Amino acid sequence: MASSSSQLLIARLVRRVSGFKHIKELRQRRVAYGGDCIRGHNDELPNHVNCEKSDVRFAHIRNVIFDGEFSDGECMKGHDWAIIELEERIEFNDKVAPICLPYPDESFQPYLTVSGWGRTNVFNDSDPFIRRWQMEHDPKCKAPWSDRMPTRIDDYVCTKSLDPRNYFSMRTCHGNSGGGLQQTDPNGITTLVGITSYGTKGCPPNELARFTRVDKYLDDICKYTGVCYTIR
Repeated sequence: MASSSSQLLIARLVRRVSGFKHIKELRQRRVAYGGDCIRGHNDELPNHVNCEKSDVRFAHIRNVIFDGEFSDGECMKGHDWAIIELEERIEFNDKVAPICLPYPDESFQPYLTVSGWGRTNVFNDSDPFIRRWQMEHDPKCKAPWSDRMPTRIDDYVCTKSLDPRNYFSMRTCHGNSGGGLQQTDPNGITTLVGITSYGTKGCPPNELARFTRVDKYLDDICKYTGVCYTIR
Protein backbone atom coordinates (compact mmCIF):
# COMPACT_ATOMS: atom_id res chain seq x y z
CA MET A 1 0.00 0.00 0.00
CA ALA A 2 1.19 3.51 -0.66
CA SER A 3 0.36 7.04 0.41
CA SER A 4 1.11 10.20 -1.56
CA SER A 5 3.87 11.30 0.81
CA SER A 6 5.61 8.07 1.74
CA GLN A 7 5.73 4.32 1.31
CA LEU A 8 4.65 2.21 4.25
CA LEU A 9 4.69 -1.51 4.87
CA ILE A 10 2.87 -3.65 7.37
CA ALA A 11 5.50 -5.66 9.23
CA ARG A 12 6.26 -7.25 12.56
CA LEU A 13 8.40 -5.19 14.94
CA VAL A 14 10.70 -7.42 16.97
CA ARG A 15 11.97 -4.73 19.33
CA ARG A 16 10.07 -2.22 21.39
CA VAL A 17 11.17 1.33 20.54
CA SER A 18 11.43 3.59 23.59
CA GLY A 19 13.65 6.63 23.45
CA PHE A 20 15.99 8.34 21.02
CA LYS A 21 18.76 5.76 21.37
CA HIS A 22 16.58 2.93 20.07
CA ILE A 23 15.08 5.05 17.29
CA LYS A 24 18.55 6.08 16.14
CA GLU A 25 19.63 2.44 16.13
CA LEU A 26 16.50 1.41 14.24
CA ARG A 27 17.16 4.00 11.54
CA GLN A 28 20.50 2.34 10.85
CA ARG A 29 18.68 -0.84 9.86
CA ARG A 30 17.15 -1.55 6.46
CA VAL A 31 14.09 -3.31 5.10
CA ALA A 32 14.65 -5.90 2.36
CA TYR A 33 11.95 -6.26 -0.28
CA GLY A 34 11.38 -7.76 -3.71
CA GLY A 35 13.36 -10.50 -5.38
CA ASP A 36 13.67 -14.18 -4.55
CA CYS A 37 17.12 -14.43 -2.94
CA ILE A 38 17.70 -12.74 0.42
CA ARG A 39 21.45 -13.38 0.08
CA GLY A 40 23.96 -14.98 -2.23
CA HIS A 41 26.25 -17.99 -1.79
CA ASN A 42 27.77 -18.35 1.67
CA ASP A 43 30.31 -21.03 2.64
CA GLU A 44 29.02 -21.17 6.22
CA LEU A 45 25.25 -21.21 5.59
CA PRO A 46 22.81 -23.34 3.58
CA ASN A 47 22.65 -22.30 -0.07
CA HIS A 48 20.25 -22.63 -2.98
CA VAL A 49 21.09 -23.37 -6.60
CA ASN A 50 19.09 -20.32 -7.75
CA CYS A 51 20.80 -17.90 -5.37
CA GLU A 52 24.35 -17.21 -6.41
CA LYS A 53 23.73 -13.59 -5.46
CA SER A 54 21.03 -11.55 -3.78
CA ASP A 55 18.39 -9.85 -5.91
CA VAL A 56 16.43 -8.09 -3.15
CA ARG A 57 16.40 -4.33 -2.67
CA PHE A 58 16.89 -2.39 0.54
CA ALA A 59 15.39 0.77 2.02
CA HIS A 60 16.27 2.60 5.22
CA ILE A 61 13.76 3.04 8.03
CA ARG A 62 12.50 6.52 8.88
CA ASN A 63 9.86 5.82 11.53
CA VAL A 64 7.95 2.96 13.12
CA ILE A 65 4.46 2.94 14.60
CA PHE A 66 3.74 -0.16 16.66
CA ASP A 67 0.86 -1.38 18.80
CA GLY A 68 1.76 -0.96 22.46
CA GLU A 69 -0.77 -3.61 23.48
CA PHE A 70 1.49 -6.25 21.91
CA SER A 71 4.17 -5.84 24.57
CA ASP A 72 1.60 -5.10 27.28
CA GLY A 73 0.10 -8.53 26.55
CA GLU A 74 3.51 -10.21 26.94
CA CYS A 75 3.61 -10.78 23.17
CA MET A 76 0.93 -13.49 23.38
CA LYS A 77 -2.39 -11.63 23.32
CA GLY A 78 -2.53 -10.30 19.78
CA HIS A 79 -1.77 -6.82 18.43
CA ASP A 80 1.33 -8.18 16.67
CA TRP A 81 1.68 -5.63 13.88
CA ALA A 82 3.39 -2.35 13.04
CA ILE A 83 3.74 0.27 10.32
CA ILE A 84 7.19 1.06 8.97
CA GLU A 85 7.81 4.32 7.12
CA LEU A 86 10.77 4.17 4.75
CA GLU A 87 13.24 6.86 3.73
CA GLU A 88 13.25 5.80 0.08
CA ARG A 89 10.28 5.20 -2.17
CA ILE A 90 9.71 1.58 -3.14
CA GLU A 91 10.52 0.83 -6.76
CA PHE A 92 7.77 -1.25 -8.38
CA ASN A 93 8.63 -3.76 -11.10
CA ASP A 94 7.66 -7.25 -12.26
CA LYS A 95 8.51 -8.66 -8.80
CA VAL A 96 7.38 -5.77 -6.58
CA ALA A 97 3.80 -4.49 -6.56
CA PRO A 98 1.30 -3.09 -4.05
CA ILE A 99 -1.05 -5.55 -2.38
CA CYS A 100 -4.66 -4.75 -1.55
CA LEU A 101 -5.94 -4.18 1.96
CA PRO A 102 -8.89 -6.29 3.14
CA TYR A 103 -12.37 -5.00 3.81
CA PRO A 104 -13.82 -5.00 7.34
CA ASP A 105 -14.77 -8.52 8.48
CA GLU A 106 -13.01 -10.00 5.48
CA SER A 107 -14.07 -13.54 4.59
CA PHE A 108 -11.30 -16.10 4.37
CA GLN A 109 -10.89 -18.64 1.61
CA PRO A 110 -10.36 -22.32 2.57
CA TYR A 111 -6.72 -22.15 1.47
CA LEU A 112 -4.41 -19.17 2.02
CA THR A 113 -0.92 -18.40 0.67
CA VAL A 114 2.12 -17.76 2.86
CA SER A 115 5.57 -16.60 1.76
CA GLY A 116 8.90 -16.05 3.46
CA TRP A 117 12.53 -17.02 4.00
CA GLY A 118 11.96 -19.03 7.19
CA ARG A 119 13.03 -22.54 8.06
CA THR A 120 11.29 -25.60 6.63
CA ASN A 121 11.44 -27.21 10.08
CA VAL A 122 13.04 -26.51 13.45
CA PHE A 123 16.14 -28.63 12.72
CA ASN A 124 17.16 -27.05 9.41
CA ASP A 125 18.55 -23.56 8.86
CA SER A 126 16.70 -21.60 6.20
CA ASP A 127 18.22 -21.21 2.76
CA PRO A 128 18.20 -17.86 0.89
CA PHE A 129 15.47 -18.69 -1.65
CA ILE A 130 11.97 -17.45 -0.87
CA ARG A 131 9.24 -20.04 -0.36
CA ARG A 132 5.56 -19.68 -1.25
CA TRP A 133 3.02 -22.26 -0.20
CA GLN A 134 -0.58 -22.80 0.82
CA MET A 135 -2.00 -23.56 4.24
CA GLU A 136 -5.54 -24.49 5.23
CA HIS A 137 -7.65 -21.96 7.09
CA ASP A 138 -8.74 -23.21 10.52
CA PRO A 139 -11.66 -21.01 11.64
CA LYS A 140 -11.79 -22.72 15.05
CA CYS A 141 -8.05 -22.17 15.76
CA LYS A 142 -7.82 -25.68 17.22
CA ALA A 143 -4.29 -26.27 18.54
CA PRO A 144 -2.62 -29.69 19.00
CA TRP A 145 -2.48 -31.08 22.54
CA SER A 146 1.14 -29.94 23.00
CA ASP A 147 0.32 -26.31 22.17
CA ARG A 148 -0.44 -24.30 25.32
CA MET A 149 -0.28 -20.87 23.67
CA PRO A 150 -3.43 -18.70 23.41
CA THR A 151 -5.91 -19.33 20.60
CA ARG A 152 -8.98 -17.30 21.59
CA ILE A 153 -7.67 -13.92 20.48
CA ASP A 154 -9.91 -11.51 18.54
CA ASP A 155 -7.28 -10.53 15.98
CA TYR A 156 -6.06 -14.05 15.13
CA VAL A 157 -6.60 -15.93 11.90
CA CYS A 158 -5.25 -19.49 12.09
CA THR A 159 -3.99 -22.01 9.56
CA LYS A 160 -2.64 -25.56 9.46
CA SER A 161 -0.45 -27.42 6.97
CA LEU A 162 -2.18 -29.29 4.16
CA ASP A 163 -0.91 -32.63 5.49
CA PRO A 164 -0.40 -32.48 9.29
CA ARG A 165 0.82 -36.12 9.38
CA ASN A 166 3.64 -35.51 6.90
CA TYR A 167 6.80 -34.18 8.55
CA PHE A 168 7.83 -32.46 5.31
CA SER A 169 4.51 -30.68 4.85
CA MET A 170 5.00 -26.94 4.29
CA ARG A 171 4.25 -24.72 7.30
CA THR A 172 5.49 -21.58 9.04
CA CYS A 173 8.59 -21.81 11.22
CA HIS A 174 11.40 -19.64 12.63
CA GLY A 175 12.19 -16.75 10.31
CA ASN A 176 8.71 -16.42 8.81
CA SER A 177 7.44 -13.89 11.37
CA GLY A 178 6.18 -10.74 9.71
CA GLY A 179 5.50 -12.41 6.37
CA GLY A 180 2.20 -11.90 4.61
CA LEU A 181 -0.83 -14.21 4.51
CA GLN A 182 -2.77 -13.56 1.33
CA GLN A 183 -5.66 -14.73 -0.78
CA THR A 184 -6.57 -14.12 -4.43
CA ASP A 185 -10.14 -13.74 -5.67
CA PRO A 186 -11.53 -15.05 -9.00
CA ASN A 187 -10.69 -11.70 -10.63
CA GLY A 188 -7.00 -12.11 -9.78
CA ILE A 189 -7.01 -9.46 -7.03
CA THR A 190 -4.68 -10.41 -4.17
CA THR A 191 -5.38 -9.20 -0.64
CA LEU A 192 -3.17 -9.12 2.46
CA VAL A 193 -5.36 -10.75 5.09
CA GLY A 194 -2.79 -11.61 7.76
CA ILE A 195 0.71 -11.12 9.15
CA THR A 196 2.66 -14.13 10.44
CA SER A 197 2.86 -13.97 14.24
CA TYR A 198 3.76 -17.36 15.78
CA GLY A 199 2.88 -21.03 15.83
CA THR A 200 3.17 -24.18 17.89
CA LYS A 201 6.55 -24.52 19.63
CA GLY A 202 9.01 -26.51 17.51
CA CYS A 203 7.07 -26.03 14.25
CA PRO A 204 5.64 -29.57 14.09
CA PRO A 205 3.71 -30.54 10.94
CA ASN A 206 0.45 -30.40 12.92
CA GLU A 207 1.20 -26.91 14.25
CA LEU A 208 -1.42 -24.20 14.57
CA ALA A 209 -0.04 -21.08 12.89
CA ARG A 210 -1.37 -17.74 14.16
CA PHE A 211 -1.53 -14.62 12.01
CA THR A 212 -2.62 -11.08 12.89
CA ARG A 213 -5.80 -10.15 11.03
CA VAL A 214 -5.18 -7.00 9.02
CA ASP A 215 -8.89 -6.13 8.85
CA LYS A 216 -8.91 -5.55 12.61
CA TYR A 217 -6.59 -2.56 12.18
CA LEU A 218 -8.01 -0.77 9.15
CA ASP A 219 -9.02 2.27 11.21
CA ASP A 220 -5.48 2.57 12.62
CA ILE A 221 -3.94 2.18 9.18
CA CYS A 222 -6.27 4.89 7.89
CA LYS A 223 -5.46 7.20 10.80
CA TYR A 224 -1.68 6.95 10.53
CA THR A 225 -1.19 6.56 6.79
CA GLY A 226 -4.21 8.11 5.10
CA VAL A 227 -4.83 4.82 3.25
CA CYS A 228 -8.55 4.39 3.87
CA TYR A 229 -10.06 3.09 0.64
CA THR A 230 -11.56 -0.13 2.09
CA ILE A 231 -13.43 1.60 4.93
CA ARG A 232 -14.73 4.71 3.16
